Amino acid sequence: MNAGSGEADDADAIDQESVLPYYHQLKRILRTRIARDGLNEGDRLWSDREVGDRYGVSRSVVRQAMAELESEGVLHRVKGKGTFLAPAKIDHGLALSLQGLFAHARSQGHTLKSEILRQEIAPMDEHAAAILEVPAGSPGFVLERVDGEPWAHTITWIPAGRVPGIEKEDFTSSSLYQCLTDVHGIAFGQASRSIEAVPASEDVAAALDGDVGAPILRMRSTLRDADGVPVETFIAHHRGDRSRFDVLLGTESDIASLHLRP
Repeated sequence: MNAGSGEADDADAIDQESVLPYYHQLKRILRTRIARDGLNEGDRLWSDREVGDRYGVSRSVVRQAMAELESEGVLHRVKGKGTFLAPAKIDHGLALSLQGLFAHARSQGHTLKSEILRQEIAPMDEHAAAILEVPAGSPGFVLERVDGEPWAHTITWIPAGRVPGIEKEDFTSSSLYQCLTDVHGIAFGQASRSIEAVPASEDVAAALDGDVGAPILRMRSTLRDADGVPVETFIAHHRGDRSRFDVLLGTESDIASLHLRP
């Protein structure tokens, strides 16, 4: 959807007397127009020439404003097609709160569905076995799935002896962590998690319907039970244009008092 044509009114005009740079003013103006015009994600926005002509600024000013709005997740550009309003980023909230993606999605009012790519008992590879402190080749439950629109691609390993029969569960619309607690009686202890930005590999890009080399947020996690024994490990890749992680900061006593939710 394109916004209406016409000259900019005073509220939408560049203030040439302001100390704020033109590109900064233009960003604010475009954000206001997007909200005012009721544009939806995926709607086509204005071309650089249309924006420059409407607000009387140079192409370099328009390009800088658009580039910053793209980096902030407001819009995205498709070469040869135009500029579009980007979908809102979803807070996955997994950096500090010990809960699964399904539980967090529900708490945010979302209904999450998964495409299951792999769900079986298989010999554990050396990397997963080392993290879970079992011999390489030990039987493990592996769950590989793509969550959301898609938002994330996740591969999870759990020692098979801890979760008999779990390979028969349906995880297309249910929580793995809830299954671990309710069905298998595992009491969670602590989890260690790391998040880093990486370019999407061919496999990850294909799974997430994205571009090779696009920014991806990679999370690695190891969950221990109440006795400190490793019970689950996963590696997840989240689309950078659809995801964010909100982290709560506080004093050590604040963090210690947080309730870790299954």
